[in-house]
Amino acid sequence: MLQSFADTVWLIPFYSLLGMGLSLIWSPGITRKTGPRPAGYVNIVLTFFSFCHALLATLAIANQPPQYLHWTWLEVAGLHFDVPVEISVLTTTALMLITGLNLMAQVFAVGYMEMDWGWARFFALLALFEGGMAALVLLDSLFFNYMVLEILTLATYLLIGLWFNQPLVVTGARDAFLTKRVGDLILLMGVLAIYPLAGSWNYDDLAAWAATATVNPTLITLICLALIAGPMGKCAQFPLHLWLDEAMEGPVPASVLRNAIVVATGAWVLVKLTPVLALSPVALTALLVIGSVTALGGTLIAAAQVDIKRALSYLVSAYMGWVFIAVGLKEPGLAFVFVLTYAVAMSLLMMSIGSIIWNSITQDLRLLGGLWSRRPISGISFLVGSAGLLAVPPLGSFFPQAELLDTAFAQLPWVGVVLLLVNTFAAFSLGRTFCLIWGGEVKPMTARSPEVFWPMILPMTVNVGVVLHLPIMMRVFDWVIWTQPSVQTAAALTLTAIAGWGLAAWIYLGRTIAKPVQLPLPSLQDLLAYDFYTPKIYKATVVGAVDIISRLTDWFDRTLVDGTGNAFGLVTLLGGDRLKYSTTGQSQAYILTIIVGIAILGIAICWPLLR
Repeated sequence: MLQSFADTVWLIPFYSLLGMGLSLIWSPGITRKTGPRPAGYVNIVLTFFSFCHALLATLAIANQPPQYLHWTWLEVAGLHFDVPVEISVLTTTALMLITGLNLMAQVFAVGYMEMDWGWARFFALLALFEGGMAALVLLDSLFFNYMVLEILTLATYLLIGLWFNQPLVVTGARDAFLTKRVGDLILLMGVLAIYPLAGSWNYDDLAAWAATATVNPTLITLICLALIAGPMGKCAQFPLHLWLDEAMEGPVPASVLRNAIVVATGAWVLVKLTPVLALSPVALTALLVIGSVTALGGTLIAAAQVDIKRALSYLVSAYMGWVFIAVGLKEPGLAFVFVLTYAVAMSLLMMSIGSIIWNSITQDLRLLGGLWSRRPISGISFLVGSAGLLAVPPLGSFFPQAELLDTAFAQLPWVGVVLLLVNTFAAFSLGRTFCLIWGGEVKPMTARSPEVFWPMILPMTVNVGVVLHLPIMMRVFDWVIWTQPSVQTAAALTLTAIAGWGLAAWIYLGRTIAKPVQLPLPSLQDLLAYDFYTPKIYKATVVGAVDIISRLTDWFDRTLVDGTGNAFGLVTLLGGDRLKYSTTGQSQAYILTIIVGIAILGIAICWPLLR
């Protein structure tokens, strides 16, 4: 019985697509009498079915080898493309994660967007995200994964721009779309370049080819760097990280899904390509550098933000940097498990701060405070989510992070130092956010901020249970190879988390340091608060170059292209104006003109013979 669920697990993306199609029925322009709310309920029911299907499929194929299905997609002129689907514990677990978190985000949205009339579009786009991510993990092909990533990029643009009557929302959606397109374009070059070498886009074939491949080092390095560019954009890695900050203009329920698992779609492709990337030491070094710079920079920037959503968005980039570091150390298994534990914890954090935004009017951390007595459930959720993210033993993130830390110190000690610094800064940033919201004295913006109602509390409390019981679930489903971390590693992770939280509590809850907190060097504080001036650097370099090129192109088009066409038109008009005075209208004059023209043409053609 259960085996049938495993055999048909490829149907899960179609549940989401069905929900997306049904949602459009309740668009305000189609159905007016019922309102748009049925669109949300239909999608919640279908997502629940998807989650149950994925859960039963996971139970059915436990301890079984992967199964592969193939459907012919294109076969012409000796070119054969098939649609490969992988059915394994790994893919069904990913489906459980995607559908489970989307189900919680949808229930949360029922409360958060109670009075919004954009339900049909919103839930349709959430369904598109779910279907796209489900297809991404099932499809065992780089080519089809690229196609799905393009669809998700479009869905990101539409979902961020849900409230399109606000200028900042439109700007954020546009910038997010264009930034991700940069990485997608370079990724497409790598996808096309790898096929002539490997003869396939299927991940299994690529891994088998990479095991015995002998290729030009320069060529494979360029291809690997191109393959890295796409995940850089999806995972918001430096310097393609600004789009995630802009994406915070969208609704919070969408941010729950995006910050938890949508950003991890690039990580999935990156991890699957690990055997290919291992062919280039330069590419592996690039992964380590990109991940380290983003992880350190993201945690530092997060600690200086005053917007509650942006304080978490930079941590998303930082923790995706862990994935880049894991792949750079050739530990794809640890990267998979880390994405699982990260997604659950980050979704809980986003729901917690979303409940604060919903009835506190402001998102400015400086205007919040004293909410522990009024909002205990949200506060506990934030604490549990922070502990789940910071590798506090014995929670889920501790095991992959501890093993990765051991690997880092064994191979490249400087990477291990970076990971410990990231854990410390992330703990400080999360502790600062908690103290500014739930600690201190009650402020005018929080004087009337009661706990939210059940559609928002329910998914939060369920997710608290998931985070706390994740280690047990990991052991039951055999999601991680259990190893005993060294005492030094466990102590280092625990102490850095405690040190970061303790320092934040001492600064923001104590009376020693004046509030608001100012760094001794204002220039350093501005450097962190303004994202290392990355937007200004973009404007002065990339945006400036595009502006200059656009102006030159405009001048060339107006002056030369249009000028040449206008000149011919002007000559024709002037010539016609002059000729009208020399035309008599008599037929013999026209005949004479034709004869003279034919004679001139004949002489020109026969001139070589006459000469």
